Amino acid sequence: MTTHPARSTHPIQLMLPGQAAAPEGPIDPFMMYVLHHGFRRDLADFAATVPVTPIDDAGTWRALERRWTMFGHALHHHHVGEDFELWPLLLERCDTTEQAVLAAMESEHDEIDPLLEECSEGFARMTGHADDATRAALADALRRAEAVLGRHLAHEETDAIAIVQRRMTPYDWNAFEEKMAKRAGLAETLRTSPLMAKGLTGPDRDAVYARIPAALRLMIALGGPRFRRLDNRAFYYNPR
Repeated sequence: MTTHPARSTHPIQLMLPGQAAAPEGPIDPFMMYVLHHGFRRDLADFAATVPVTPIDDAGTWRALERRWTMFGHALHHHHVGEDFELWPLLLERCDTTEQAVLAAMESEHDEIDPLLEECSEGFARMTGHADDATRAALADALRRAEAVLGRHLAHEETDAIAIVQRRMTPYDWNAFEEKMAKRAGLAETLRTSPLMAKGLTGPDRDAVYARIPAALRLMIALGGPRFRRLDNRAFYYNPR
């Protein structure tokens, strides 16, 4: 008699371009992976666009600053939600090795925040008194932010999400996502939801859209035209 291994009932994990890992388990943290994809893509676009945007194109610099503010709000909301809602819940359930990983998550957030502020100040200066030196300093800050955030996201995807899979239930995760949605609010979700969908194509887009609720798909569609106008203006010179 031939026996077959039991088929896993765990969800198929989403794996998007640039993502470091997708640990197996009972949780489907696909929205976190979608956000990470958006953060990576945005920082790469900013880092590529700033060095080649003409100093005297004031309209594009204003659009870049507005687009950076949108990115910054989305990333700040993501990090604050983790620091106040996710990591404290996990710490109650973790062993000492896992607690060290979660402590590193918060430390890495603290490392990222000053870099983001440096970039914000650079964009503000470029919309006021633009010059070659300010643009070069901003480009350097963006490259450093891209590297630091990239390492953090990879660490989170590889180690922190593995802890989520071991220590949380689907009910826990759904409650966390509901709290995150309430923190964002309807207006902010409408404004930033198209950011999450940008750059998703083919099977990746199909996999994401099959998972997200109809209400979020509607907000992406409603907010899409306004988002694309700003995005196209900001990244007009993007060589990527």
